[in-house]
Amino acid sequence: MTTPGITMMRAWPTSTLAVWAAARDAGRCAPDDVLHTLYDFAQAHELDGISTPLDRRDGLDQQGGRDQQDRGALALLGVLAGNAHLAVRMPAPGDAQGLPPDSLTDSAMAAGEVLLIDPRPAGAEGPVDALALIARGTPERCRWSLTRSQTPIAVDRLSADLPLGELEYQLRDAVGQAAQIIAQLSGARAASPADLRDALAGMTQARRIDLPPHDNPRVDRVLASAAQIDAIVALAGTPSVGVTGTQHELADERLRSLTALTRTARTAAVNTCIVDFRRSVRS
Repeated sequence: MTTPGITMMRAWPTSTLAVWAAARDAGRCAPDDVLHTLYDFAQAHELDGISTPLDRRDGLDQQGGRDQQDRGALALLGVLAGNAHLAVRMPAPGDAQGLPPDSLTDSAMAAGEVLLIDPRPAGAEGPVDALALIARGTPERCRWSLTRSQTPIAVDRLSADLPLGELEYQLRDAVGQAAQIIAQLSGARAASPADLRDALAGMTQARRIDLPPHDNPRVDRVLASAAQIDAIVALAGTPSVGVTGTQHELADERLRSLTALTRTARTAAVNTCIVDFRRSVRS
């Protein structure tokens, strides 16, 4: 539940950072592009937890014009440079997405997403005491926590274990199902059809992940469908739509199923983009 007076940060900061950092390593964007993307989420960034030096190869920490508030954002760039593997996970209660049952997973569920980092040099494979990056905050300040997993995790396997093509097919059906759910919730709606369309468009945009230039249109389609379905699910539970508790309860199981699908599909799309970028570095 959102606390009155508190503005929420845009969705998916961790996933967005992971993709842009991978694009930076592949030469598809500049380090400053990653920083600008971070500032789209919050005015200031702080990194807590394991101490990791800045990546001096970017040269950013040597620029005297940087304000002190940039230090957290620059530290994030250093954390995400030169690692063997990166993988995003979006776990939820009952669906840990392959994460071990420990405090790291609990924190990731609370935040809705986590970036797992295999800190070994490129080419390493198999389980490792992975680093985990989680973001929580507001548009004014985002606090990033960097911790180490208590259980070894094979980050390389998590980064490419979901079939994106199959998930895209499932999403096509899910978009229709989500639209039917809205139509079947026949409570007296306080909002006009035009207002509902505007609300749906705004919710969809808020749930999109902005990607750097890349070469996989399927990733774009999957993320767009996931955002649309998430927005419809959120709209179905909005009081202004006029949905009663009984009506929402009847649709709850289907809504939860659709939400689980969007988490899985979004995870696969983000990881596919990361893997594509990192493969281009190796080739």
